Amino acid sequence: MRFLAFAALPLSLALSVLMTFSAAHAAYPLTIEQPQGSVPLEQVPTRVAVFDLAMLDTLAALGVEVAGVPAQVGPAHLQAFQDDRYARVGTLFEPDYAALKALQPDLIIIAGRSRAAYAQLAEVAPTLDLTLSPDAFVDGMRANLQQLGTIFEKQQEAQQLEAELQQALHDVQQKTRGLSSVTLFTINGRVMTHAPGERFGMLYELLGTQSTAEAGEAAPRGQARPEAGSAQALKLQQAQRTRLDQALAQQPDWLVVLDRGAATGGEGQAAETLGQDAAIAATQAWQQGKVYYLDPAAWYTATGGYQSVMKTLQEFGGKL
Repeated sequence: MRFLAFAALPLSLALSVLMTFSAAHAAYPLTIEQPQGSVPLEQVPTRVAVFDLAMLDTLAALGVEVAGVPAQVGPAHLQAFQDDRYARVGTLFEPDYAALKALQPDLIIIAGRSRAAYAQLAEVAPTLDLTLSPDAFVDGMRANLQQLGTIFEKQQEAQQLEAELQQALHDVQQKTRGLSSVTLFTINGRVMTHAPGERFGMLYELLGTQSTAEAGEAAPRGQARPEAGSAQALKLQQAQRTRLDQALAQQPDWLVVLDRGAATGGEGQAAETLGQDAAIAATQAWQQGKVYYLDPAAWYTATGGYQSVMKTLQEFGGKL
């Protein structure tokens, strides 16, 4: 029996382990080791339920067929999964266990929003958690590609996609060498910034730019957001504003923007929100039109999907 211990290893080591399997088809049965426990697979999965849109994006890029998908299918290039031939197995947060029982999947793939349901899902079928860490984003994407390639005997396809990703990263980062940026998140007329290591901090790693935003103090894991209008909420907003102003004062070469309002089908207001902010409007980047608007659905609901990331790299590279 082969053992693939990915999530329990450092990413660099996990990737080297994965690469050793890429030259030949996997010898089933396989056992994948991850922090939540062992995931045994007797044969190549054929009825796969997916609860993470980034992983659905990546599986589609690999040419892997799936059977069950969440009710929300996110960015435009995943709209084909709204077809009735795909079973609806719940939302991004809450599995529909009756639908899963009817589907009888032989593999469940989760990440991010759905990982809290791991224990209960693992009682239904082997469950694989492919959550990406924002501070090791590219290595995580590469490891996931190789892992999925091994599981579905798509090693050559995974190697090709990884090579294309590496080339796209190289092409963009050759152009961005020495440039800076700040990642802005707009929601309800407010603007926040994300620094490396934070939720959308991986954009600096991808684009090869230096962040002008400094990381803020991390909230304790599991801590609830302060009540709107409370003294704590107002203090947090003030701290976010101070950090934003400090980042803008360094005159970033590019503003990289994610419009939360447009991420789930709402009306996009990012350009209006940014233009009405005096500090943003005063930056050279804004005045020179060096503003890149991310695909809202791709980055908010499918963060780390292979096709979404490649689109971003190609689009941003074309603007440089």
